[in-house]
Amino acid sequence: MDYETLLAVIKRRRSIRRYKPDPVPIEDVMKVLEAARWAPSGNNAQPWEFVVVRDKDKLRQVTEIFIEQSQRLRENTINFPHAPSKSYLKDVSTLIIVCADPRFKPAFPYPQSEASEEVVRMYQENREKIHIQTITAAICNIILAATSLSLGTVWITGAGESITEQQLKATLKIPPVLDTICCIPLGTSTSLKTMAHHDQFDASRRIPRPLKTMVHLDEFDASKWRTDQEVERFIQDKHVRAEFFKTGRVS
Repeated sequence: MDYETLLAVIKRRRSIRRYKPDPVPIEDVMKVLEAARWAPSGNNAQPWEFVVVRDKDKLRQVTEIFIEQSQRLRENTINFPHAPSKSYLKDVSTLIIVCADPRFKPAFPYPQSEASEEVVRMYQENREKIHIQTITAAICNIILAATSLSLGTVWITGAGESITEQQLKATLKIPPVLDTICCIPLGTSTSLKTMAHHDQFDASRRIPRPLKTMVHLDEFDASKWRTDQEVERFIQDKHVRAEFFKTGRVS
């Protein structure tokens, strides 16, 4: 695959929250997961498991879990009053629950008997980062592979919340030791524009800030640093985001 083809797939990716009830061929599901299994992993440990939910009764149960999770967010938090209801999952024919096996963390080697306690501590802490980086690589492969097949996805992080995690494990018989990292619906978007070729979609809905504002050559460029006040304003005031996407700054 040449660079432009790959970039076109990356640009076409969207977080889809409206799906057609059309079933996804199991062959396409396996193509997506084939891409996932080729993701890089720490020490090639491959500590991922993928629970594919297609049974209608199981889909209903899992959907109810996520609807309850989003309702919990709206009722018990201040900054999530408009959290997506996730009721759109009722139209999805395939859900992929991405799990991580923490028992493989020791496969990420670090110095032991010959090293100082400080070095050991640093490497142990880094193991946690390697673990998350490994699973995230597989998730990205899933999403981009699905996009290449004109299938919609959305990265549902709520699967990692403790209450939701326990409910998913009970419903899907997931071993207790595993971590549920996220849920990825797989289906056809109701929006033809969303899944159109990269030169046809409406880019105004997802604009990355300019490349030059995030790249630092040889050392960090302090002139590109955003103050705490700028970051806070970006978080609190959605009206300043157009400026951020255009210049990388918030005045």
